[in-house]
Amino acid sequence: MSRTSFLWPLVIACSAVNSGICVADEQGFLADSHLKLVSRLNGLNTRILGDGHDQRPRNRRDPRDLSLGERLSFSSGFTQGTLGLGIDAFGYSGIKLDGGDGHAGYGNIQLNDQGEAMRSYGKSGALVKLRYAKTQLRYGQMELLNPVFATADLRLLPSTATGFHLVSQDIQSLLLEGGHFTAGTEPASTSSKGGLWANYANVQTRSVDFAGTRYALNDQGTVSLYGSEFSDLWRQLYVGATYAWKPSQGSRISIEGNLYHTRDEGQANAGLIDTTAYSGLVAYSVLNHKFTLAFEHIIGDTPFDYIGFGNNGSGAFGNSIYLNNAVMASDFNGPNEKSVQLRYDLDMAPYGFPGLSFMGRHVYGYDIHSSPNEHYGAWANADDASHKELDLEARYVIQSGPAKDMSFRLRRGMHNAIGGQPDGDITMTIVVVEWPLQIF
Repeated sequence: MSRTSFLWPLVIACSAVNSGICVADEQGFLADSHLKLVSRLNGLNTRILGDGHDQRPRNRRDPRDLSLGERLSFSSGFTQGTLGLGIDAFGYSGIKLDGGDGHAGYGNIQLNDQGEAMRSYGKSGALVKLRYAKTQLRYGQMELLNPVFATADLRLLPSTATGFHLVSQDIQSLLLEGGHFTAGTEPASTSSKGGLWANYANVQTRSVDFAGTRYALNDQGTVSLYGSEFSDLWRQLYVGATYAWKPSQGSRISIEGNLYHTRDEGQANAGLIDTTAYSGLVAYSVLNHKFTLAFEHIIGDTPFDYIGFGNNGSGAFGNSIYLNNAVMASDFNGPNEKSVQLRYDLDMAPYGFPGLSFMGRHVYGYDIHSSPNEHYGAWANADDASHKELDLEARYVIQSGPAKDMSFRLRRGMHNAIGGQPDGDITMTIVVVEWPLQIF
């Protein structure tokens, strides 16, 4: 039995005891159903020098491609009655518009067994769901987002995970959730039988279990507590909090803190791990301007690692890294690394351009140590290494008309490594055009 199984009775008991407190609104299986089509055009142009540990697909040249993704997602309502039954399903397709065999393979375009870029690919999946009051149990393929287990939607198509997910919101302002997952798929995949991995160590785990809770504080903040176990890899604890207030009309101050502690578990297939990672952020908004300062520190001889999906290393990483300095080209999560971020956001609506915004940030990481853990060999020569990254972004969202909510995003990231920092020198340009269409 998983040693994190002690968390499950808490989740199940709270769900059962409180399931009678609220009665979910119900219209029916068909009446509450939704069908949505999202079209995404993704253009990627990357130049990598050095090792490019996390960014370069294995044995590939600089990633450059242009691709079109179509996502059709169906979500049913629940059958009426005390115990409701429903289904969710999706059908995704990706089309290569441009991208040679030597440059594709960064998670947008599928490669065949010979490493050749496919002209098109597709995948589908489904889940069944049960609802009792405001408690749901789902089984199948799904997307998830929480601090210890999360899929990612940073490529043409999203990654998915296969398993059980239990979530309860029967108590006002309190969310309880738990999960057991045994498989995952990377974005450019046609299979539902991929693996779950330690992303940086590149070691697979049989299963992942997690449980956690999030409590909302009067719409001003949240407190979160999560625990997870990656079988024979590690156990991880997460504590996080956010809070915001308005000191005056037109201004807002936001603070955020995140803390992870990870230790090896079972057979320790990713080697000995004893890592604490924390970050803090403070942001000040005044009118249409926002200024952010963030600090992050990794304590331990290994980098802060997190989940990868499917074919790990092919743009298949997850999104369960809530540290504030995990940005576009680098996560700033090396052994003993400290990093500082300065960020500025500008909303152009007051100047007569509603929907247009700009962002710029600079992150500097320093005091990186080498790692004695052979599974993290990319940091073997990283003593006193450092690196920096500058990201610039322009985004526009159409506000009205037939194309309402269509968005255009241009982002450029420039990363420079000093010493043995393994990400290398990277220049990355991404163009994304996305149009969500609610069919019903």
